[in-house]
Order: sequence, then structure tokens, then C-alpha cells
Amino acid sequence: MTRCVNLEVDINNIVMRLNNEELYQFLVEKEILALYHANTVRTSITYFENGGLMSRGLVEENDLIQTSQSSDAADKVLNVWDDIFIDTSDLHTYFRRENHYGPILFELDRELVRNNDFEIWITKNNPIYWPVDSTNEERYFMSVEELRQQWDSIERQRKMITIRNNNHPILFDYVRRIIVDDPRVVITESDNTQTILFNKAREKINDIITEDHQLKGKFTLRTCNNCWCTSNYLHQRSSDDLKRLFL
Repeated sequence: MTRCVNLEVDINNIVMRLNNEELYQFLVEKEILALYHANTVRTSITYFENGGLMSRGLVEENDLIQTSQSSDAADKVLNVWDDIFIDTSDLHTYFRRENHYGPILFELDRELVRNNDFEIWITKNNPIYWPVDSTNEERYFMSVEELRQQWDSIERQRKMITIRNNNHPILFDYVRRIIVDDPRVVITESDNTQTILFNKAREKINDIITEDHQLKGKFTLRTCNNCWCTSNYLHQRSSDDLKRLFL
């Protein structure tokens, strides 16, 4: 007697986890030496205090401090709230403008992706542009081979490495350096006192990064050539937004 089995598959339940070693070899092939995560000063300080990068969900779960993002509500609906997002290039340098996610840039060694404890998926576009009813197949690359085939046809910033379901800090062992923007902006407060954003940010960081901190000596000031960042910080960002990023 022949038994019929229904092989219909719900595409939303297909696991999009990439093979860690295959992904590492792909990064080697593409000569990608480092990976990047940008954030605000306030959220980064939470990372400094807790020993590693954390998903927004993990920060919230532990009642820690993080800067609000316009995508927070959508991230929960789209099931990426517990993920850490990492870029394959320094988007500040790549686009010659400030990183929209914040002035603190963690440069991470690509060896990170070899750790099989990290469930890694890669997006085909930033989740803020995903239709709510899109499938995982439409949102993510299904394999390293598919990533290889489409690498040159999809813009760099759309291909975001995501470490899924993050429930522990990603340790700072992978940090090569931390690059900090100087916006060169002074804010005059209502009482006529002045706030030099970079100085305030540096003070907050120095309060946490003591002599025995793992990240001591890994901070560097960003130097730009032919970049729009200082002009954008001065002319395109409100005082409130600058404070959100730097204070």
C-alpha cells in the first residue's frame, strides 16, 4: 500500500541559517577583513558595561538603557527585535557621510562568523523596507551560494549580517577597534551654556572605560577625507537628534 505524504512547505518556516564556515570563506574570497556595527553613545555605553554587543530585545529584557530607534515597533512585528545587525563595510566611509545608526562604530574581526554558537542570516534588504507579509525567502539569502550569485547585484548596505535570537552579549574578544565621530558641533542651551558634543561623549565613555577595561586602548577618532559628515551633523541634524546620538 502506497502512503501519500503532504510535502507542502510553509516558506516562512524555512530556516535561513547560513553555514558559518562557508560564510567565512566567502568573506575571505571577497577580501572583507572586518565587520561593523554602529550605534549611539548611550547604547554603546550599555554594551561597554555588559561586556559585549547586545540585541535590542536583550537590552530591553534586562531593563538596561538604549536609545530609541524609529524602527523599534516594526522590528518587533518583523521578528528581528532579538537580532544583532552587522554591516560588511564601514558605511560612513563607503557613503562619505555619517552613519545613521550612530557615531560609535565597532569594527569586528571577521573570525566572528566562524563561531557556530552564532546563528547567522543575511538580509536582502534593510528590514525597514520589508512588507509585513513578505516571506523569509524574500527577506533573506537561503545559502552562501545564493549570496555569492547576487552579491554584485544588491547594494552593500542592504546585505546585513544578522545574528539571530541573541540572548547573550557578543563578547568584545572580536573587537579590533572602536571608531568615534567628532561632529564638531557646539549646542547652545536655553540658559546660554554650551555643550561640545564630542567632549561630552568622550567624558561619558571615559567614565566606563577604566584602565583595566577590555576595550582600553581600542578607541580611535575618525578622520575623514572628502566626507559630508561634519556638514550633515551641523546642517541636517536637529539639536535633539544630535543629543540622541551623542549624549
